[in-house]
Amino acid sequence: MIEAANLTEEIIAVAKRLLPGTKIIKLKGYSARNSEYSKAKHPIGKWKDANDLTSDQVEIFLNKKHWIGATIPAGRIVIDVDEEEKGLLLKELLEGEGIHHHAIKTPNGYQFIFAKSSEPKIKQVSKHFTAIGIKVDTKPPESGYIVWPTKNTEGRFILTQSIDRLDELPNYLHPVWNGEKTKDYDFPIPFTDQGARNTSLYEFARRLRSCDTPIDIIEAGVHLIYEHFIYDKTDFPVSDLKPLLNSVLKLEVSKSDRKSTSMPGIQVIPIPYKVINNALYKTESKAIRGGGVETRDVMVARQVPIIKRELHNVERPQVYYELTWNDRGSQVNELVPAGTLATKKDLIQLADKGFACNDNNAKQLIDYFDKMLAFNEIDRGYMVDRIGHIKKDLAHPLLAKNYDILPGDQGEQQLVEAFQISGTVEEWVKNVFDRIKSHPNALFFVLASFASILLHDLKIDPFIVDLTSSTSKGKTTALKIAASVWGTSELVNEFNATKVSIERKSAFLNSFPLLMDDSRKADEKLLQSFVYTFSGGKSKGRGTLSGSQREQTWRNIMLTTGEVSLNEYAAKAGGAAARIISLSDSPFKNVDHTFFAQIYESLEQNHGAVGLEFLKQYQKHKDEYIPQFYRTKDHYISKSQGNEVLTRLSLYYATVHFAGRLLKEFLGIEMDLKALDTLFDIIAQDNKAIDKPKELLEELLIQLDSSRRDIYYDYPPNNIKALYRNDTLCLTPAFLKEFLGPEEKMIRREWMERGFTVTSFRNDRKVDYQLVKHQGSSFRIVQINREILDEIGLDFKEVKTK
Repeated sequence: MIEAANLTEEIIAVAKRLLPGTKIIKLKGYSARNSEYSKAKHPIGKWKDANDLTSDQVEIFLNKKHWIGATIPAGRIVIDVDEEEKGLLLKELLEGEGIHHHAIKTPNGYQFIFAKSSEPKIKQVSKHFTAIGIKVDTKPPESGYIVWPTKNTEGRFILTQSIDRLDELPNYLHPVWNGEKTKDYDFPIPFTDQGARNTSLYEFARRLRSCDTPIDIIEAGVHLIYEHFIYDKTDFPVSDLKPLLNSVLKLEVSKSDRKSTSMPGIQVIPIPYKVINNALYKTESKAIRGGGVETRDVMVARQVPIIKRELHNVERPQVYYELTWNDRGSQVNELVPAGTLATKKDLIQLADKGFACNDNNAKQLIDYFDKMLAFNEIDRGYMVDRIGHIKKDLAHPLLAKNYDILPGDQGEQQLVEAFQISGTVEEWVKNVFDRIKSHPNALFFVLASFASILLHDLKIDPFIVDLTSSTSKGKTTALKIAASVWGTSELVNEFNATKVSIERKSAFLNSFPLLMDDSRKADEKLLQSFVYTFSGGKSKGRGTLSGSQREQTWRNIMLTTGEVSLNEYAAKAGGAAARIISLSDSPFKNVDHTFFAQIYESLEQNHGAVGLEFLKQYQKHKDEYIPQFYRTKDHYISKSQGNEVLTRLSLYYATVHFAGRLLKEFLGIEMDLKALDTLFDIIAQDNKAIDKPKELLEELLIQLDSSRRDIYYDYPPNNIKALYRNDTLCLTPAFLKEFLGPEEKMIRREWMERGFTVTSFRNDRKVDYQLVKHQGSSFRIVQINREILDEIGLDFKEVKTK
């Protein structure tokens, strides 16, 4: 135990001697059954705030298989080489040049400790090339820590300790460019055969020059590489370095701050490219006899494209670049996916935007962009390509966030531009809302526009509020008032749209309402699919060559208008009724033309402010108010009286009602919310679509009543749809399948459960069909309960004339 304690004290003493002022910290190591090296290096707790460990504590931790770390103190810097061969090359170079340092052998390479007390400051970086072609990680003074060698760190030990005063970190070991951004580039040291040493060395020196590396460091780096990393110098005398370096040093480094180019945000135009007369040129080089290099400048493009920013999508791992170029005096900015700058086909598409790209120069431009990314620190930012709830935040075009809203196409850009503010909240309330709040249908419609942003937090699925009435009754006016909550009337879309268009607008608006005017303009065959697609909250799954596209999602409210309810277009789709709140009456009653004139004048001057303020207040107070929603929800569910469809609709009514309560609380807007309660009762009573199975049965019976020639009484008709026997009607399965379509089984099951049809048992299973004889023939039929016929008021008894 005494010997172990002494060993621990010696470990700490060496750490303090090699890193004067270091602090010993606790690392996870292979304790607690951890077997992952990446986790083993992690500190336990907040290492910056931790106390320096004592020898006793270190001994206890080491016995539990923990590791210890040593922080990098002021006056010291650590250079880490993670390649064993390259690390050994550097070790031999330092010893050959007489540079005093400490060295630690690691499982993957080497760590070198130098003094660092002078400028320039060095950042903590990873996998950066140095001027001698070796990639290093840096751990600057007072930044980070290293794993300290102990009995628990196999393959990690102190290799050498300098007995002399440590030298400052040599300039040729300062990081120059990020090797992670040039993974396709390899500097082949050491040179073990004659090969293309001259060309490789020139290419490496040219890259150093393009990074604006000081000339003396380039020269020093090239000479050190020649001296230590080129083993066979038989036909490569040191005199060949002079013309090589002269060719490199003649290359011009173009800076972005030159007034003639006006190129924001980029430090260096990468060599061999340069700017001449505001055009992009490339310096082409070729070796000539005698060891020299001949160069000439060739124009690549009449414009100089600059990568202004690198933007990462907040929602998914996708990178975009913001390009900028000068086109005849106008600065053009364009956002493109990262793949565009690497693919000829995609890059040429930018020609439509005025970019000077074609079949001839696309390959060179791709190389130019690759080098620009490699040799420049591009400003990095974040972006979203839609609005509404994005992870834990909510994006609104007029709310400042730490990311940009950058729509993917012009259609979405138009929607973003429609989010504008004019006037004030008070003026909108006085001149718009106060004029419509006494009209229940219009009030509900406008409150639904506010309610759209609540769906995400309330976990409510998307739904539709459909306002229907005859022509010129104010439907479009009500829709524009709903749009004025968030912006201009440009937020209103025509129903003359494709299914894909509806999907994309829904996904882009995400949490904000989708406003669709006049369902009469839509293809009737598509309306039912519109209902299901939107209320599903997810776009159609589509395949790609390598898999499937990302499915877009949304959680908002669609506000629609039309002369015929959307329920009618989906008459046989029972599920549609549970997705649509149908307001089938004029939104404004007992008003004259001056009412609409005043409304439209007010909308021009007042829009957008109230929605933005509502959003701000909601985000600030939502945790306080959301629990109150559930009381409203329970109230409407109790009014549903167990009706399945009405129960689902009650959630939607509760959401809109809750939005009204929040408006009263947040903005002090006066309104009679009891009118919404009454509206629910009226719609529940009048809207037959709420009981879709019964409505379909009535439609079927009414059709048969008007076409009795298809009912088999005493003589068989040409097309038998039903039989009349025992004073009741019996339907044939073939007719039911034809009339009910894909939902036949579901509707028949509902009829049976509710007693609309007569049931029997077959093989201990309740069924709605039976085999009967009629006029000497056997038929399989579904018999309608006589009481239902009486309730509907139909009598199919045949009246025989004498």
